[in-house]
Amino acid sequence: MALNTVIHIGFPKTGTTTHQNHLFSKHSQILYLGKPYKNESLRREMHNLIKQESTVYRSPGLKDCLETLEFDKQGKSLLLVSDEIMVSVSKVRDKGVVAQRLKDVFAADTPCKILITLRNQLEILKSTYISGCRLLTSVQVPQKYRGRFVGFEEWLEFSYENLDRSHMGNFIYWNTVDYYSRLFGTDNVLVLLFEEFLHHKEAYIKKLADFLDIDRHESMELIKTAHDNERIDQARLDFEHLVGTRLPIGKNRFISRAATVFRLFYKIFTKDKKAKVGIPNDWLEQLKRIYGDGNRELIRKFKLPLEKYNYPL
Repeated sequence: MALNTVIHIGFPKTGTTTHQNHLFSKHSQILYLGKPYKNESLRREMHNLIKQESTVYRSPGLKDCLETLEFDKQGKSLLLVSDEIMVSVSKVRDKGVVAQRLKDVFAADTPCKILITLRNQLEILKSTYISGCRLLTSVQVPQKYRGRFVGFEEWLEFSYENLDRSHMGNFIYWNTVDYYSRLFGTDNVLVLLFEEFLHHKEAYIKKLADFLDIDRHESMELIKTAHDNERIDQARLDFEHLVGTRLPIGKNRFISRAATVFRLFYKIFTKDKKAKVGIPNDWLEQLKRIYGDGNRELIRKFKLPLEKYNYPL
């Protein structure tokens, strides 16, 4: 018997790793094929689906891979795929193309649902910057600039100037949610909030388990205390700001040793505080203009409590 399918597309920084490592991959009723992939061929074919241009992409690749893999379906009621790079602005050329490819592969013969997790854009911008965008690390960056520190406001300005291909533009959630709703059907799309996962976990798990049609109690037990991808400490951020605006970090052994000493003493005096950045007031107004219309549509169509969690409106 063919299993129903659910695809969790992200967004990143919405508890995706915690869901993947502690719930999706461990629940007794879920046949999990997503990240972290246990099969290299499956990982490669999924990433071909997500990343390849249409001129070279071949849809039979993933279909053939799924047919050749042997799965233990005993006790399973659901096939679930989760990989947040499906909506990653740095990995995906066209999210609509990815959505259509997913439908062609997974919804051709069996029912397919879409799970989307969101987070307040003001918070996800800060988290995205702190987790990686504070340093120039891309292979497109000239070697002498790699590892250089970029200030938060400077990053916001660059993101705004390149809205169509930046994290800031990618977090206009309505564009993605609406597209998947039109492609798969609104009734087949569930949108959940990261804030509810943090502060109202039982209610969150009830919605998720009912949508997946899996045991709610087991789901809660698996994930109730789980948390992955801790934020970096303030000492690290401050050192990178102090040195990384002048020199590439990680290239010089003396700088690396100095960083270790600096962070050790800083953490003692700051009690190991997690890194924080603040959004200036003028940017708050700009971000409301960018995200407000889409967020109001999410409230209207999906009845999401965005006001409660201070989403920009």
